[in-house]
Amino acid sequence: MYWAFFVPSISIPSETASVISFVTLRELSRILLYDLPATALILFLLIKENREKITEKFAVSRNIALWAIINLTLILASAFVISLFARFILPSWKPPLIQAPKLPSAWIVMTAGSFATAYLEESYFRLYLLYRFDEVGFTPRTGNLLSVLLFSLCHIYEGPLGFLNAAIAGLIFTLVYRKTGSIHSPAWAHGLYNTLAFSLAIL
Repeated sequence: MYWAFFVPSISIPSETASVISFVTLRELSRILLYDLPATALILFLLIKENREKITEKFAVSRNIALWAIINLTLILASAFVISLFARFILPSWKPPLIQAPKLPSAWIVMTAGSFATAYLEESYFRLYLLYRFDEVGFTPRTGNLLSVLLFSLCHIYEGPLGFLNAAIAGLIFTLVYRKTGSIHSPAWAHGLYNTLAFSLAIL
């Protein structure tokens, strides 16, 4: 499943800064033809095996929002620290340039896409993979590290510091998921982080 859904998007970073452009129709197509069907397939496979256990991961409790805020704060802090030291560690490295949406309708699609991607990635890297690793008898630590590694590889196109940022974020997502037992806290934080990445592009 990892090979089908995520490996095709893995690419080696170029020496020049890449541009992450936003095209409303392309983003909408990705949501409808990739994010939602892939998420639905992952959930179908899991629910088919253990409906009760997987359903529990989508329960909403009082502390879900609080942990989402804590999660978001931690990944924003780590991204900020990495960006501060980036010029000293890799002065030639240029982060991808993100193009912000321009129309209100495009902002709606961008926000929907940010959360659709977040739920897809959290459903796979946290819910699906950790469930599989637990089932085959991996220790939580081993499962966590494998999940973080595979998640980080999908962001290698952002360069070594982007890979490091994804690794730290992935670890935080994983620990929050383990703590809360809910997919919502990391998914909400992930979606908000994606949205902020586009929002800050207008500054």
